[in-house]
Amino acid sequence: MAGIYIHIPFCKKACHYCDFHFSTTLNLVDDVVDSIALEAKRMKSYISEPIETIYFGGGTPSILNAKQLQKITESIFQHYTIKDSIEFTLEANPDDLTEGKIVFLKNIGVNRLSIGTQSFNENILAFLNRSHTAEQTLESVDLCQQHGISNLSLDLIYGIPEQSENQWKEDLKSMTQLNPTHISCYALTIEEKTVFGNWRKKGKILEPKDELVEEQYDFMVNYLQQKGYIHYEVSNFAKPTFISKHNSAYWHQNPYIGLGPGAHSFNGATRQFNISNNSKYIKLIKANQPPFTTEKLDKNELLTEYIFTKIRTYWGLDFNLMKQLFNYQLNNHQVEFINRIVSRKMATFVNNKLILNSKGFFISDSVVLELIP
Repeated sequence: MAGIYIHIPFCKKACHYCDFHFSTTLNLVDDVVDSIALEAKRMKSYISEPIETIYFGGGTPSILNAKQLQKITESIFQHYTIKDSIEFTLEANPDDLTEGKIVFLKNIGVNRLSIGTQSFNENILAFLNRSHTAEQTLESVDLCQQHGISNLSLDLIYGIPEQSENQWKEDLKSMTQLNPTHISCYALTIEEKTVFGNWRKKGKILEPKDELVEEQYDFMVNYLQQKGYIHYEVSNFAKPTFISKHNSAYWHQNPYIGLGPGAHSFNGATRQFNISNNSKYIKLIKANQPPFTTEKLDKNELLTEYIFTKIRTYWGLDFNLMKQLFNYQLNNHQVEFINRIVSRKMATFVNNKLILNSKGFFISDSVVLELIP
């Protein structure tokens, strides 16, 4: 299984929390689109497997018009072997999902939309500097379902300064009433080079206490599981059979190609990092020069990646496989640590597999630190 990720580095406005690579200056959109289409052609030899997932991320991919989206999609379908069972996802903001846009997306093969909801509370949306209203989210979901795109993933953010317990519960209730097939819930992280990071320096906002964030997380997990969602990764929940194939491929270390400024690629032996600068990316592509740096991964780095990604999922760590692939052996201290978290009902350890439960997911970063060599 292999995938293609396309990074569209443009947004209408900057959310106060986002530190991904993007620009709100749109004069280079056509040039970036042309460059991505060309990069797709040049990258076709990076992996040999048929493509089973395509994912437009960003930024805000739904900001592109029909001609721009079609140019990239046609280049991908022309130069790669695409499986009939392709999962084709596009991230979208609710305010971009007009009836015409949804019909067009379906016609070019998009069969899954990831809609950036973040909250159903107008005050919180304004605080985050989102470009849409709660009403636009409701309308966009209804339009998608009317036009046959029913595989919808919706995002929420929790751990927001001054977000009350009741507001978070109402957001989850509003979300599940829409009956999406997939839900992603992310704890707000305040990054240094963001508006929130600047406000924190000036004392304009205070991050909520860890205990409060943990309470919101616990409530979310229990509530969504009661509503029939499988908690298959720290931040991700899905109805049965609707686990994200594309994101799961990352967690299973499957190969993928990343196109566009700031995108990464991985083929099992090397990782490539595209330059996170739109102008430089365009110039390098036009000059037929690689827009990326390459890192050759040794066995230890691959092992670390395996631990870091798999521990965050309900598939867990398979120590038999780790011994076979990496000659990994648990030491006495690690065995004691595993016994301790199992006894605290944070994980199970059966058939030499360590699988964290929802309570254990909350400390997954600490578990990684204990287990990496």
